[in-house]
Amino acid sequence: MAKKERFPLKMANDVEVRNIDDFKTHFDIDLVAQYFFDGRLLTWLEERYYDEEATEIKKLSSDDEHLEEKLCKIFDKETPEEIARRERLNRLKKYTKDETILANVDKVAFDQEELADLLDEDAKEIYLCENRFVIPLRMKNKNYIGVGKAIAVIRSNEPVDFDKLNITFDKVRFDDDYQKILPKTTAKTKSTAKNATSAKKKSRYETVEATTTIKNKCGIYDRPAAILVQKASSFKSKIWFKAKGKTVDAKSILMVMSMGLVKGTEVTIVADGPDAQEAVKAIQELFDNKFGEY
Repeated sequence: MAKKERFPLKMANDVEVRNIDDFKTHFDIDLVAQYFFDGRLLTWLEERYYDEEATEIKKLSSDDEHLEEKLCKIFDKETPEEIARRERLNRLKKYTKDETILANVDKVAFDQEELADLLDEDAKEIYLCENRFVIPLRMKNKNYIGVGKAIAVIRSNEPVDFDKLNITFDKVRFDDDYQKILPKTTAKTKSTAKNATSAKKKSRYETVEATTTIKNKCGIYDRPAAILVQKASSFKSKIWFKAKGKTVDAKSILMVMSMGLVKGTEVTIVADGPDAQEAVKAIQELFDNKFGEY
């Protein structure tokens, strides 16, 4: 009897996996989710008689909001959130050993975007770590705590009454421009200015955007979602989709599927990185060409 030909699954960097150990070693949740949606994951498991895992996969629903977490649990892998938190904790440990700060890693901002996220969540206590941060004065009742060389950029032409705004700073240095306008006779201000240092602004890539409309009849279901994620993942830039008041990571099939995009929906493609222009153009062409559906 001829030997049955069993197809491998391709993980990141085109690594082909043919057994469960290799599958777990090269586990990539976005690709695993993609294989779940198109049915290849279940077939791959059943062909190799991994019956226990196959049974658990059959119990899952494609519209389960906890699908990503459940897929990770079946294969004893950390969720992306758990991995991200561990990596953030390791990054934070480079700047402090303070157990209180480490325990509050979810309240730490490493850049302006993360600060914005914490402000959106109305966090009252925010740790600013080793970077320059523009402090929005309209966001009152905040306690900013510095970790490493954190610098607060205050955009004001005159000294700010932080007590009135109920905004406090602990171990945070003001930027040079704001120091220049502070009264030199104020002891508290002198102390703050003395400890302030300048920092060079980090260069940023120009963000590229394009707006398009979903033209294919069935909208973004499993197949076009997989095509979009595969194309977005081929670029180095960070890429997002904006639609229906939501913004999601274009490289996550779960996030793309969660938007429920149908024909006629207006979608904005946003890219930030070294190949942003090429990425937006290529992805827009997918929408314009209806993902090959006619």
